Amino acid sequence: MITIKKLVDCSIAEAVTAWNQGFEGYFINATTTPEKFITRMFTEDLSPSLSIIAFENNVPIGIVMTGFRIVDGKKIAWNGGTGVSKEYRGKGIGKLLIEANLLNLKEESVSLATLEAISENKNAISLYKKLGYVIEDTVEFLTLNGKQRQNPIREFNPNYTVERAAPQQVGQLPFYKATNPWQTRWQSAKIGEGIIVKDDRADVLGYAYYHRIYNDQGEHTSTTMYQCEPKPGADTEEIIHRLAGTIFGDFNDDIIRTVPNLPINKSEKTYSVLKQIGFQTTAQQVYMLKAL
Repeated sequence: MITIKKLVDCSIAEAVTAWNQGFEGYFINATTTPEKFITRMFTEDLSPSLSIIAFENNVPIGIVMTGFRIVDGKKIAWNGGTGVSKEYRGKGIGKLLIEANLLNLKEESVSLATLEAISENKNAISLYKKLGYVIEDTVEFLTLNGKQRQNPIREFNPNYTVERAAPQQVGQLPFYKATNPWQTRWQSAKIGEGIIVKDDRADVLGYAYYHRIYNDQGEHTSTTMYQCEPKPGADTEEIIHRLAGTIFGDFNDDIIRTVPNLPINKSEKTYSVLKQIGFQTTAQQVYMLKAL
């Protein structure tokens, strides 16, 4: 008999087992540890009372990780991963989990459910569509690694200045993209840094926020840029170059540079400039929504 429990009523060991078995053989290596699992729950605002685990005979066989945030006074939820153990796939467990998850969201007065699914995962996308999700955009994970032969950033307009800001401050800008994919929002970059570009009249023309990673020796190893957006109507390419140049410098560092889940339509200008700079697509997903 299949039973479903909230994560808050389960052990971390059961949750990690459900996750690792649920994502065995997945398109990417999603294996986790108890320490990584707990850290991700905090970083991504995942909820132990909304996340659920499926069991058969007290053995975990599936999981849905879920969190919610308040955006413009409304609860917006995110499916942070749905996985089913290999031997139970194709038996309706995924549908059972998603239906239970959506019921929980409705009980919590969530207005909008969101998720991303790997574009090649046709079975999952088909299931989500049957349960009322619609594709909002295509998002890509971009990378540009190592030293570059030449600096791809244009010369800066001397009338533009860059100021430091906390990601939380960036999130208050009137043109901040609060509905971009979950992991690109400022809440997922709380420990990161933000920057804004202003003109000579002190008008804000663009923003970005990012996080630099250092190894145990204090060496800079990678930088993740979560959002990089110009103000509508501004000199978009100039602003994006200025923001990216401030974050990544002259691209002479031997580091990993990543931009996760960038919408290719909703953030069309940013996507175009980063591709021109040399960023390559390493993964593509569909961004899906369901009004509740």
